[in-house]
Amino acid sequence: MDDPSFTAGLRPIPSGISGEPPPWPAVDLVGTTPSGEPTTVTVRATAGRLLLAFLSVDCVGCQQFWDGFRSDGGPGLPADVDAAIVTRGTASLEVGEVRSIAHGITGTPVVMSDLAWADYRVTGYPFFVLIDRASGRVSGETVGLDWEEVRSMASSTP
Repeated sequence: MDDPSFTAGLRPIPSGISGEPPPWPAVDLVGTTPSGEPTTVTVRATAGRLLLAFLSVDCVGCQQFWDGFRSDGGPGLPADVDAAIVTRGTASLEVGEVRSIAHGITGTPVVMSDLAWADYRVTGYPFFVLIDRASGRVSGETVGLDWEEVRSMASSTP
């Protein structure tokens, strides 16, 4: 950290939106399911909010989130928050890898989509984006340190 050329390139990792939300609109997720079928998750389909969980198949920090979506009670999100899991697309991952890690997850769509990672400007994982479905805007973002952090962002963001 004493090397100025190294620290000059660092940028803070967001742990929630402070001030104005990002200027880009939320967009529908278009990709492939872990079974290889085309799928779309529509952002403005209903009222409430939508939490996008950008996860990887080979990320130790992501495992707790995969397990949370798989658990009987689910991840414990507020009642007005639906969720979708987003992995890299078929150009980056094998469908079988995602199918294996997503096994047992029901009620939460899993979308394989490189385009979604670009649309939401996600550069790392686990990363979470909260969308207000009525306005079609991003209302919160956070790095997924643990479920408590994610639930806190989802609970405190209007």
